[in-house]
Amino acid sequence: MKATVKMIAASAMFAFAAPAFAGGVTVAENGDSKLKVESLFYLNTTAHKADTNGVTQTKDTGLAVDRAYLTLKYSFNSDWMMRFTTDVESKAGGLTGKKQNIYLKYAYVEGKLAGDAAVLRLGQSHTPWIDYEQGLWKHRYVSKVMSDNFKFDDSSDLGIGLKGKLADGMVGYWVTETTGAGYGNGAGSTNGMDLNARIGIYPIEGLTLDVQFRDGYRGSKTFTGGAATAGVKSTMYQVMATYGMGHDFRVGVNYLSNKDKARSATVSTAHGGAVSSGFATAALNDEVKSTGYGVWGWAKFAEDFGAFGRYENLKNSLNGGTKEKVTHYVAGVDYAVTKGVTFGLAFDSSKLTNRAGTAGQTRKDTRYGLYTQVAL
Repeated sequence: MKATVKMIAASAMFAFAAPAFAGGVTVAENGDSKLKVESLFYLNTTAHKADTNGVTQTKDTGLAVDRAYLTLKYSFNSDWMMRFTTDVESKAGGLTGKKQNIYLKYAYVEGKLAGDAAVLRLGQSHTPWIDYEQGLWKHRYVSKVMSDNFKFDDSSDLGIGLKGKLADGMVGYWVTETTGAGYGNGAGSTNGMDLNARIGIYPIEGLTLDVQFRDGYRGSKTFTGGAATAGVKSTMYQVMATYGMGHDFRVGVNYLSNKDKARSATVSTAHGGAVSSGFATAALNDEVKSTGYGVWGWAKFAEDFGAFGRYENLKNSLNGGTKEKVTHYVAGVDYAVTKGVTFGLAFDSSKLTNRAGTAGQTRKDTRYGLYTQVAL
């Protein structure tokens, strides 16, 4: 019985704390202190096509460095550590006007207040959900998870949080208060902090049950120059259940509900599904309601070969009007050529109908090719 409890607890610890990538090289040690270097690249060669109302608007083929992370982790002792991570993203815009921009992804200090039961984290850090689900999904280099893909949450934000594991690791929690604007914005202050929290239960080996609640203004509520902007109030919850065994397989299902409501008549910032769809929350009391679900999974057929896939369905409506629909699916196979290097052949397709609540307006994006993850 004791061995079984230890096995369940170990599985729960992996499920609760699994990062999107792990590994690294220790470059210096001095007693309990330790300096570690990690790196992660997403090197993807793909063909892409985008259609609007059946007419091709974009066709391109090429190599993209979708992400390049460099991480330094320093452990002061067994209880306190700090982390610094840079993020290179291939995206048009930024202060330089270049398509490759360097951001600060993580810069935080973390310390155990009561062992693993209460761990304090302060600075620019992971949010409670996205990195956690990515650790279970294991194929972020091909596709983001649902709440990240549809822009209902940010993977990193500025704030303070408390996380921990209880009941021999069978219960995990992570509660944060953040500025809500997300990383890359550099907004260290706002007129109202956001709550973002997750709690998980891991009753048997391999089974994870999690719920997320997010509430706030995502940095849109301000008071500057003697004038207030009430912003857009965003409230979201998500539930997820997954089951898997170690490195052999895992399947998961998600359900998500989000509501964005404009509190100002002059707000120009939209959130959630509204960003990709064209829905605007720019007038007082305009409200976008979104509901979505996702099903995903992966499996290893041999030590180095596997397959993966995910399907997501999202519906948005503005003030009860015509619902727009987004469907997204990914399918592929992968091969771990050596430790730290994985190749994947994948097809990724998304389709938006009734864009911005206008019947008959459609947009379709397809992408396929070779996806590569390189991790140190």
